[in-house]
Amino acid sequence: MKKTLIALIALNAFTVTNANAAADTDTWYGGAKLGWSHYFDGNGDNDFNDNVSNATDFETSSDNVGGGVFAGYQINPWLAVEGGYDYLGNMQIQGNNGVAGAKMGSQGLQLSMKASYGFTDNWDIYGRAGGFAYRAETEQDGDSQFETGVRPLAAVGTEYEFNDNWAGRLEYQWVGNVGNSNQIGVSSDVSTVTAGVVYRFGAEAAPVAAAPAAVEAPVEPQRFNLKSDVMFAFNSAVLSAEGEAAVRDLYNRPEIQAAKDKTTMVIGFTDRLGSQDYNLDLSAKRAQAVANELVRLGMPAQNVQAEGRGASEPVTGTTCDAVTARQELINCLAPDRRVVIEIAGVAPQQ
Repeated sequence: MKKTLIALIALNAFTVTNANAAADTDTWYGGAKLGWSHYFDGNGDNDFNDNVSNATDFETSSDNVGGGVFAGYQINPWLAVEGGYDYLGNMQIQGNNGVAGAKMGSQGLQLSMKASYGFTDNWDIYGRAGGFAYRAETEQDGDSQFETGVRPLAAVGTEYEFNDNWAGRLEYQWVGNVGNSNQIGVSSDVSTVTAGVVYRFGAEAAPVAAAPAAVEAPVEPQRFNLKSDVMFAFNSAVLSAEGEAAVRDLYNRPEIQAAKDKTTMVIGFTDRLGSQDYNLDLSAKRAQAVANELVRLGMPAQNVQAEGRGASEPVTGTTCDAVTARQELINCLAPDRRVVIEIAGVAPQQ
């Protein structure tokens, strides 16, 4: 039995490295336990040197109440050092045929290493191994004798975490050969089965991942196209009456009114007819004319910029390549002659 228990403790200690128990590193804990104690493999002195449980002159009552308090320090998630006080109860020895009865009780201080293996975030099993500094006392015919010593201790148990601070524990513990039969008349192994509670000091709640802040997709600049042929006379950069009306209608749109504090870019374009320098200059003047009208209507001047790009960005593509008659070509290239107004960060109205 003893060899099997020690083997289980050792096996558990080796396997704990494969998983972590639900405990915070560098924290202290304390607790209390209460349950059942059992004396077994008892031996007596020369008066009854055989095993006490087999002695004919005595009958034993080996079961009693046991319990204790403990405290520990969590070295890492799976290893702790634990110490405490244990009351192991007592064993009653009733004499037969006129033989006097006796009682043996024991208690002591323990120190052990506790290794845990976590099955889940809240539940683990553990093994403890260490030493037990005991005080054993016998009473017979009103006389008492006591003896002290240190004996090996081993335990296995399971622990369940209710929340960040509180946990419950169920444990089996064995202490070998408590007492010295040559000094106090009796020695015995003592086992306890106890239920306990554990409180962890300074345990931190697991961090809750904050919901990522909603990131709004960047809004593409809203574009408004105005036809140059409607707004300007041929080769002119002066807004016509129809052009002024078109800019005024644009300025009064809800999305423009809501974005007066946004950067507004006015871009002029021409078709490919004419020289590059001429087209660039004409497109810049037409863009500036539209920008000036927007400012006159109420757009903040510091937010309005004008730029001419000439024939650099045609929208007709190769559509008009086969057209040779000049007037037909002018008509075909009309979409390229335009003024584009871009307002940054303005979403289209639904």
